[in-house]
Amino acid sequence: MRLQLIDPGLDALATNIMQFWRFRLVVWAVVCLFIGLNYSAPVGLVLLIGAAIAETWTWLAARPYLAGKDGTPARRWFTLAAMIYFIVVATTAIVLFWDVGTEPLRMVAVAAVCCVLMHVQLFMSRSTATLLIASAILTGSLIVLVAFFSGYHGLGLATMVVCPIVAFAYVIAGGIANKRTTDALEAAKTEAIMANQAKSAFLAMMSHELRTPMNGVLGMAHALRLSKLDRDQREQVDLLLQSGEGLMTILGDILDVSKIEAGRLEFEAVTIDLASLCELTLNLWSSAASARNVTLVCEIEPSTPRWVVGDPTRLRQIMTNLVSNALKFTEHGSVKLSVRPLMDEAPHGQVRIELSVADTGIGLSPAQIARLFQPFVQAEVSTTRQYGGTGLGLNICKRLAAMMGGDITVESAPGEGSTFRVTLTMPLASSPPVAADEAPEGRGVTGLRILVVEDNAVNRVVASTILGAMGALVDTANDGVEALDRLRDADFDLVLMDIHMPRMDGAEALAHIRAGKAGPSDIPVIALTADAMSGEDQRLMGLGFDAVQPKPIQPAGLVAAIIAASHRASSAAASAASMSGPPSGPPRRTRLPRAGWSAAR
Repeated sequence: MRLQLIDPGLDALATNIMQFWRFRLVVWAVVCLFIGLNYSAPVGLVLLIGAAIAETWTWLAARPYLAGKDGTPARRWFTLAAMIYFIVVATTAIVLFWDVGTEPLRMVAVAAVCCVLMHVQLFMSRSTATLLIASAILTGSLIVLVAFFSGYHGLGLATMVVCPIVAFAYVIAGGIANKRTTDALEAAKTEAIMANQAKSAFLAMMSHELRTPMNGVLGMAHALRLSKLDRDQREQVDLLLQSGEGLMTILGDILDVSKIEAGRLEFEAVTIDLASLCELTLNLWSSAASARNVTLVCEIEPSTPRWVVGDPTRLRQIMTNLVSNALKFTEHGSVKLSVRPLMDEAPHGQVRIELSVADTGIGLSPAQIARLFQPFVQAEVSTTRQYGGTGLGLNICKRLAAMMGGDITVESAPGEGSTFRVTLTMPLASSPPVAADEAPEGRGVTGLRILVVEDNAVNRVVASTILGAMGALVDTANDGVEALDRLRDADFDLVLMDIHMPRMDGAEALAHIRAGKAGPSDIPVIALTADAMSGEDQRLMGLGFDAVQPKPIQPAGLVAAIIAASHRASSAAASAASMSGPPSGPPRRTRLPRAGWSAAR
């Protein structure tokens, strides 16, 4: 092992040394007090000043590292000097105790050497050179005191000299072992962080790669369902959609767990209508409940506030997972979603809400409850074969509730059903004003001229088929370059823009559009993305997109986004026209649809 006087270990040493600094100040005060009482007051005061300088120097050495700055040779020299000065002041106190000459204080001096050696081994072992220098100063001073200022002789003197040498060797060996262990732990931590980052990147890539073909499968299934089908064909398409959406649910669960573990799950803080959220959850599962002959009901206590502040997506995810889980294990009877306020003391302007889902299903034993919220774990091995699922839903609910400042508990017994209770503390909100630009339901997308920009041929067909079946006039482009050409040649009402494309991606194409380089700069542009990692929607909206729609395409969600974006654009144009008066320039160009247009049949 090559010994370096100035090594990177000094960087970690400077940070670690600040641990227990308050306790060290107390120790210095006690030591200086007893030096003053047993030696002389002026000497105790001088030692106290020296200790204050040592601690101040140590703090100055650690400050850049605590601020996240990297180590430089100058900073490491400064740190090494601070550590040596610290040891010199401690050694001075030891010499003063010894110099008093009484046997009790000499025992104190030996004990002080042992204590400081422990400090050195614990906090200075990251730098081998500093460990050696500090230990040598301490043990060397004790040997000198014993050999020349003790009055001991013969075997007793030999013993008193050899013991510090043995202690020195032991401290060095222990310090080196500590350094190796710490280095190994830091290396393992770094590898784990890199592995986690690689996992997140892999899942983001797999999300995109899996969602792209699933967009084709589910999109064409949705389009097929809009066509004329007989009863058997409609049932087959419904089964295809159900199976595909089940696969997307599993993919979403895996991605959510990954985002939670990576600390990349973000929460919104918007006004939530609890009654509407519960109604939406029940509507989502009403068909499944009817198919199983299970009664699905919702009870909201009248005293429950309707409007609160939180993340509606995550709250609905908790409700959906719990209701879905209850229906899965309930073959007859009922599933009840209840909401009520708790009478617990809550901070001013907030309320404690309890969401509970009770079922009359198969129930759980205490042993099953103990492992219920662990990831990838279900009540029994046979559960996966009989009921399916990944065992992630309840674990996600538990983590989401904890991240929202709440908790989830379960009460159950075999054969007696289960009741899951989620408690959350949420800020109260007033009823939001009715949006003036709320999109009308009217004609939907019929007659809208929409440009679909997508490099994947299947996705182009999916979007064109779904929108065409709803009466929209659709043209397509393979990438951003073709999109800009289409926008220069013809008028469109709206653009659906994929993000990842060759030659020119969606973000770059949007920048050209907003700069007025391809027709009207204020044309609504909706991003289509298969990226499901946290923060992607906010990033795209920050770039200037009017809305973001995930893949696989959900027809209802896509149509709603198109109608809303088109209505906002029309309202903005009307408002601008009323403020500016009659147009003075040439009217907006209007062209007949080109051969690439496809209309509803």
